[in-house]
Amino acid sequence: MKRIFLILILIASILPSIAQNKTSENVKIKVLNFATFHLSKSTDANTSPVDINNPEVKKQINKVVQELAKFKPTIICVEIPAQETAGTNIIYQEYKLDQSSTTNWAEEINSIAFEVGRLTNVANIYGIDSRVGFDYPQLMKLAEESKSPATEDFLNKYKKDIEAFNNLSVLGKFQLMNTKKWKSEHFNFYNYLATMHTKNNFEGADIVSEFYKRNLRMYSNLSDIPKDKNDRILIIAGGTHTAYLDVFLENEPMYELIDATKYTTY
Repeated sequence: MKRIFLILILIASILPSIAQNKTSENVKIKVLNFATFHLSKSTDANTSPVDINNPEVKKQINKVVQELAKFKPTIICVEIPAQETAGTNIIYQEYKLDQSSTTNWAEEINSIAFEVGRLTNVANIYGIDSRVGFDYPQLMKLAEESKSPATEDFLNKYKKDIEAFNNLSVLGKFQLMNTKKWKSEHFNFYNYLATMHTKNNFEGADIVSEFYKRNLRMYSNLSDIPKDKNDRILIIAGGTHTAYLDVFLENEPMYELIDATKYTTY
């Protein structure tokens, strides 16, 4: 009887440890993959720059920053080449002391990434981009020269969607871009264009594969960043990039992809 009692005590002491280890193994790194449009001019096919000095625009951007700060990131990743990380961080450290210190990269780096980092005391900003050649004009030319009524309807809808997007407020744009529906449509946009080709060729697939490669490289750069299960990663990148990254992140067991719409309740 005494032996049974001792065994029960031993089991009782071991179970919490086992449960704790199991919980630890199941902890995933939280990732908020936040889609942005470029606030200043860029080389992207479609941009929607704003006057960042406009008081109303500043007010709306500040709301975006305040919401993202609630996520309490420990790591922030942005759409600049990975090899520019060191130089960007020199400016970021200056920015934390003096907000007039800014980069020449797209304005969302300064106005959103730097400011969220400053407010949440993030140590470093990481670039994860890796740019490759991508002949978007040729891709669109192939689609526009297509004789297919379905492709014509597809392009007309896309153009109307872009026009409607450009008419939204700054906050409206962020709200729309971070929905699963919007990201899914833009992921599908390039998949559809990948089917464009001349007879017996695969021009569309070959061109889109370059864009796919860029996004895979971004994911690879993200994977290279030192991190542990206590980290909270905020990615701020162009909308279509985040659409691809969503797919990669959702299928990686070490990450928990956070619903971005929780941080667009402006």
